[in-house]
Amino acid sequence: MLNPIYQFLQSKLHSPLDIPKPQLADLPMGKMEFAIYGEGIPVLFLHGGAGGYDQSISLFKRYMPEGYQMICPSRPGYLGTALETGQSKEAQADVLAALLDYLDISSIIAVGISAGGLSLYSLALRHPERIKGIIAIDAIAGEYLLPEQTGKIAQNMFLTDFSLWFTKESLAYFPETVIKNLIKSEGYLDQKKLDQRVKEIIESKEQLEVIAELIYSMSDYAPRQVGTLNDMKEGANSNWNDLAKINCPALIIHGTHDADVKFYHGVFAYEKLGSKQKSKIWIEYGTHYCFFFAKEAPNTQQKFRDFIIEYA
Repeated sequence: MLNPIYQFLQSKLHSPLDIPKPQLADLPMGKMEFAIYGEGIPVLFLHGGAGGYDQSISLFKRYMPEGYQMICPSRPGYLGTALETGQSKEAQADVLAALLDYLDISSIIAVGISAGGLSLYSLALRHPERIKGIIAIDAIAGEYLLPEQTGKIAQNMFLTDFSLWFTKESLAYFPETVIKNLIKSEGYLDQKKLDQRVKEIIESKEQLEVIAELIYSMSDYAPRQVGTLNDMKEGANSNWNDLAKINCPALIIHGTHDADVKFYHGVFAYEKLGSKQKSKIWIEYGTHYCFFFAKEAPNTQQKFRDFIIEYA
């Protein structure tokens, strides 16, 4: 008989995600794919690299407060949204504002994770009247270069169709190894802390489920590749944003040991934002996915919910 952990992962990794089907918004710039999850006050989610509408829902659905609705677009170059709809971060900000018009939403809280920060900060700068507040989670705030120590591991695991399929299939049989490589690829942790983090994840059904759904969505990499490569190009060519012009309430969450989007992105954003109502959560020894996988994660997730309830 299979180990219960293996059985759980087998089921999660070979079953469709339990999320709504996407819709297409016909905007002046082109068509944008999006999905809506839940009912209530809307909150906009901007996914990271190798993502899409499905990843936003999968990662954040369990952390939303009751009475709130997730608006989850696939950014240009991802899944059903062509790159031509908005290639630059500024163009993506304009597309997102047009999506809000399409949905008849006057203003909204916006959440950006990882490469979603490129669009998040641009949206707040270019369309401040549309933004009630921002939450940036390990988000790019300026020039972004592929991490020097983790690039090879990340490319082997996450930047080809075959490697992502192989990572998904391996997770069901060798979860400790795959999770260890994932955390190692996106964080600066010594062996002791790395082993402890993996143990915490393996012992948590919720965290295992998040890992499985993350890998499941990323394993369908081909329709996400154009957007991922564009994010890298945009990040490498990006200037540090003039965040002093952003005055809306803001919550900045970042791991101190993030090797993907390094900690100084979070520090820069918090220090430069012009917001009078701004707060920060620095997760000690937090890696790139520390919002989901860290000892402090439950407290961070509660503060995430509190911010949405207060400002949405």
